[in-house]
Amino acid sequence: MKRIVFIVALLGFGLICLQQRSYADKKVSHAEYAKSPISECNECHKGEGIAPNHGADFVREHRVLAGKANKNCNQCHDQAWCLDCHQGGGTGDDLSKDQAGRDYKPKTHRSDWISIHPIKSQDNPQQCYRCHDQKYCTDCHSKFPRNNLKSLGFKSHDNQLGARWGFEHGSEARRSLQSCQTCHSDGDVCKKCHSAKTGGVSPHPRNFKAGNYKDRSGSRTCLQCHLPGRF
Repeated sequence: MKRIVFIVALLGFGLICLQQRSYADKKVSHAEYAKSPISECNECHKGEGIAPNHGADFVREHRVLAGKANKNCNQCHDQAWCLDCHQGGGTGDDLSKDQAGRDYKPKTHRSDWISIHPIKSQDNPQQCYRCHDQKYCTDCHSKFPRNNLKSLGFKSHDNQLGARWGFEHGSEARRSLQSCQTCHSDGDVCKKCHSAKTGGVSPHPRNFKAGNYKDRSGSRTCLQCHLPGRF
């Protein structure tokens, strides 16, 4: 009799352990707890090693914790949750271990970003707000008169006459070819005039070095006229 009671008790204990394990492994939707205080989260998560570190600035600071070897983000989040911001719906970048530092910058933030950021900020301001608050912008923009802000970087030519821009666009392109490619990514606009095929202005200015332009444009502009591997 004692043996039977012992076996039944042992089986019951095993079922309880399995049930607790299944609950621990199952990812439950936490949408209803989004506005709950940290103390309420700790009622369930205190024993699972999940620290109450999701503070107000966690959107910027989470990369430090995510880059650590003992990170436990996947106890609540899967990779798709991260990609909501880091790909497609956010900065357009894939995640990798070498992007986990505090100085991480999206691929769009290249060397001429100060010149072309007005275009991107007008295109989709919500992308900027994922990392920057309004004060980040005003720290710089407040130093200049409002009507001078557009002259700080990219020179818009939406309202300029074609003949006038024809004289001025060359200096902008030489200063930062990549800023032109923000809108004219394939160089098709350039080819209308700057092509040996059309007999227009030579696309190769004085002291032209093919390597410089090829590297800066990712070869996209060159491929409008040249075959791959032939320039």
